[in-house]
Amino acid sequence: MNLYLQMGHGMKGHAIELIKKWQEGTVILSPKNMTLEQMKKTANELKQINGNVLFDPQFYMPRVSQERLQQHSYWPDNYSTNTFFNGSGIKDMVETLLNEYIYPIHASGFIIPSLFLKDINNDWNISTRNIINEVERGQIDIPKYLTLCLGTKLLEKEESIHLLIEELEDYPVDGFYIIPEHPNKSYLIDNESWLLNLLDLTAGLKLFNKKVILGYSNHQFLFMSLAKVDAICSGIWLKTRVFPIGEFRDEEEEIARRSVWYYCPQALSEYQIPSLDIAHRGGLLDLLETPDEFASDYSQALFSGAQPTTVNWGESQAFRHYLNCLKKQCIDVSKDSYENTKYYLRLLFETAQDLSDYFRQNGVRAKHRDFDNVAESNLAILDGFDNIRGLVFSTNWDNL
Repeated sequence: MNLYLQMGHGMKGHAIELIKKWQEGTVILSPKNMTLEQMKKTANELKQINGNVLFDPQFYMPRVSQERLQQHSYWPDNYSTNTFFNGSGIKDMVETLLNEYIYPIHASGFIIPSLFLKDINNDWNISTRNIINEVERGQIDIPKYLTLCLGTKLLEKEESIHLLIEELEDYPVDGFYIIPEHPNKSYLIDNESWLLNLLDLTAGLKLFNKKVILGYSNHQFLFMSLAKVDAICSGIWLKTRVFPIGEFRDEEEEIARRSVWYYCPQALSEYQIPSLDIAHRGGLLDLLETPDEFASDYSQALFSGAQPTTVNWGESQAFRHYLNCLKKQCIDVSKDSYENTKYYLRLLFETAQDLSDYFRQNGVRAKHRDFDNVAESNLAILDGFDNIRGLVFSTNWDNL
């Protein structure tokens, strides 16, 4: 499993720095945050350092989307569902996307736009097939990934997941770009039905021999490797790790208090720097230090022996440290068999649970970013998935 960088506000410099460090990588560009000219420039800079780009049209909610999206040339004027899908709207949008965005930025694939799907309905099937038919006429020679922007209500129902898998089986695409709406806008999720259904959906799509990319993700979703998902996408701010559905409904943005968080990969938890001071005083800081195999020089200053709050460790180091660690973890969880992947994930989650629990008992707390809050849920879905898909995935692992 790979890590793709989900672009958001202020992320260009971080993406370029990390792609240079990794010597490869894929970035998903966001028209909500960038103009076309900015995207062309960014794509060119990334290409020069062996980076690839994808472009997400973000056409999830065209009727209510914010003004910055509507200013892009592929966006329809005075959007109306009936006229857009039954007239020339689809044709115009697909042609503009290809000729003004996809080809000029040399995208490595075409993310096909589709509408937000709150729950199973035939109108979505019809509109999505209309878009795909238009894309097919374009005879595109790069991989095509259909957007699946899915609501919480749908992801909580097993029956809806199975109906969706059946509908998608014969779609003439190379893969799917899944954007899940998190329940209650939660960062870490303890809703086991939602988690298992998302994993089951991706598994069903992988069994069609399709590529699956999971957008707006965080480290909790390392379990997606059990379904042999090809990549998860993450970024610097929470808005790139949890789908910010409100922003695509043109709702007022919440003003959040900015804090710097240190990601402890072995505990799968994030800690504010004052919490590291407590660990320093209690002689626990060595247990929180990033292991050498992560090669994350971004965090070294925190473990130099000085009190962590005195070393001026800021957002840039925190963001790059998080993504650098997550990149390695995505690679590490991909094993040569289903059984070895399941075993590794269980060991990863149980170790993180034990560590985060130990830290909390000694006054070092990660608050809402504590993996211990969701550890049992993550472990439960490993068993749940094994019951429903384990045999077929064990048998077909090498062919997925």
